[in-house]
Amino acid sequence: MNQDQSKSDQDVENTSSEGNSTDLSAQNSKTEMQEIPIEQQTDAETEAKNQQKTQTQIATDSNSEPKKSAAIKAIGLMLLILLLGLIAFGLWKSYQPKEIELQGRVEADTIHVSTKVPSRIEEIYVHDGQKVSKDQELIRLFSPEVDAKKQQALGVLQSALALQSTAERGSQQENIDTLYANWQSLKAQQALAQTTYQRGANLFKEGVISRQRRDEMQAAALSASQLTEAAYQQYARAKRGSTPQQISSADAQVQIAQAAVAEANALAAETKLRSPIDGTVSKTYGKVSELVAMGVPVVSIIQDDDLWVSVNVREDLYAQIYKTKSIDGFIPALNQTATFKIKNIEAEGEFATIKTTRQTGGYDIRSFKIHLAPVQPITDLKVGMSVLFKIKETQ
Repeated sequence: MNQDQSKSDQDVENTSSEGNSTDLSAQNSKTEMQEIPIEQQTDAETEAKNQQKTQTQIATDSNSEPKKSAAIKAIGLMLLILLLGLIAFGLWKSYQPKEIELQGRVEADTIHVSTKVPSRIEEIYVHDGQKVSKDQELIRLFSPEVDAKKQQALGVLQSALALQSTAERGSQQENIDTLYANWQSLKAQQALAQTTYQRGANLFKEGVISRQRRDEMQAAALSASQLTEAAYQQYARAKRGSTPQQISSADAQVQIAQAAVAEANALAAETKLRSPIDGTVSKTYGKVSELVAMGVPVVSIIQDDDLWVSVNVREDLYAQIYKTKSIDGFIPALNQTATFKIKNIEAEGEFATIKTTRQTGGYDIRSFKIHLAPVQPITDLKVGMSVLFKIKETQ
């Protein structure tokens, strides 16, 4: 115990000595500060303030660390909730019907104007892109062969008409009179021959002439009778005129000639090409003085007053369009949306069929070409423009 007490006494002494030393150092520092110049005292004060700020900031940071960790946890929770929401939305979206975009093309009927006769272009009245009306003259052609054929047909017709007139009128009166006179002459000769034969027969009975002489007289009388009958038939035919068969044959020849003239006129009309419809000239082929072959298009005309949109649709998407009967389409070239209705549906060829690759089940998906016509006329709609349609795919 004495030892412990001695130790405590020593500690007290040491403490007192340390306190005394501290007081002495403080007094010394005050004395030194009193001795330091004013500028140095200002720098020291500034440094002390900076140290105090640093200590304050460190204390503040140490206090804000729990707040930061709480904020990080809140942000992480929000991100987790957002991620879960995105996953849920993605799952929901994956089970929703997908929207498929179909692209169609504006089309129209194109009429190709050609000629039936080989000819040469003489004059062109239209150009590409020009509006034309029905029966408007487009191109004039020249064909000397057609002109020659027309003249030949007219000559044949004239000859047939003359024969028809002769058949209908019959023989001329002069011919009739001549035939009548010939008949009368032969008739007189027949009477003379008959009288001569009667006399010869009587003489033969009396034995004056021979049998040979009587037979000669009989033959002469018979021949005169036949010649008289022939002359009479010629006279009767001339007086009666043409038979119905002759008249019908003459009429048929006239009809044949008239048909030849009509054919020549039709070929001549083919040298003037006219527009069969109202539309727009798509393309002109050939130049002036060039030869044109038979059946080769010379002008193409688009019937742009009756436009439609052609869309190829798979069989599994067919019902989505067919049920609606009408669908909205966006025209990028015009930046416009319009409503279209189904005009016609036709199956595509075998090349457009999607073959199934499964061994069991499934089916070959065919494609259909659907023609859609605009419900209302669309200004500035042109052939070749694209139209986009959006439909929902069934699950």
